[in-house]
Amino acid sequence: MSDVKSDPADAGRAQTAAQPADLSREESTPAQLADLTISVAAHLESELEEALAEHRLTRPSFLVLDALERADRHTLSQRDLVTRVRRTSGTLSIRLGRLERARLIEREPDAQSRRSVIVTLTERGRALLLAARPAYEQRAARLAAGLPAGSATALTEQLEGWLAFFEPVERATPQLGLAVATAAVAKRMRAAVGLPDEAGVLVVRVRSDSPADGAGVARGDLITRAGEHSVHSIGDLERAVRAADGTLVLEALRGAEPRDFTLTLRS
Repeated sequence: MSDVKSDPADAGRAQTAAQPADLSREESTPAQLADLTISVAAHLESELEEALAEHRLTRPSFLVLDALERADRHTLSQRDLVTRVRRTSGTLSIRLGRLERARLIEREPDAQSRRSVIVTLTERGRALLLAARPAYEQRAARLAAGLPAGSATALTEQLEGWLAFFEPVERATPQLGLAVATAAVAKRMRAAVGLPDEAGVLVVRVRSDSPADGAGVARGDLITRAGEHSVHSIGDLERAVRAADGTLVLEALRGAEPRDFTLTLRS
């Protein structure tokens, strides 16, 4: 028989300790989901950085080299790199400067456009990338093995959909100086602030000194019509841009208030 007497306080503490397990079966709150996702991302980032450390690469630099190695002729414009590695143009410029000094990439002006820069992977850069890629992929596979069996594909699709909520699509719209979110994202964002459901794409960024900026387009405007055509998708807006002859009239909603903008396009 044990000589240790049970303490009612111990039982209370044990019951309290068990509560998180019970709460975990309840529906999660948005705050819990956000905090959990951030915690997982921090672990993933740390582990992947560790896998690249022996090759003296950081993950952002690895992603740049990897995107270039997979590209045709190992060459991309700086604008395309921004999209592929999900970095701002300013942050990427600093990163490219470091890689260029290490002779892992080369940069030169685009012969077709003086505003654009072409980035090319060097042989030295490709050799480093090919040496580092297996370690990165092996570590990623080991981390993904922590997921429940058969859940990886569904989780990837869900995360891609969530990412689209934050990251605007920017393809033909640079000619306007706009970044826009899809109609599905626009619908959710308008509903979140109590605005009625309207078809259109949502402006999430306006570049300064651009045609859109000059015409008065602002973040949060919902573009519903471009030229002669209704805008139900980003593709509709892109086609209107391609068909425009020097100017393009956009119809939009700023909140619930209609607005018209006339944009003078740059060649």
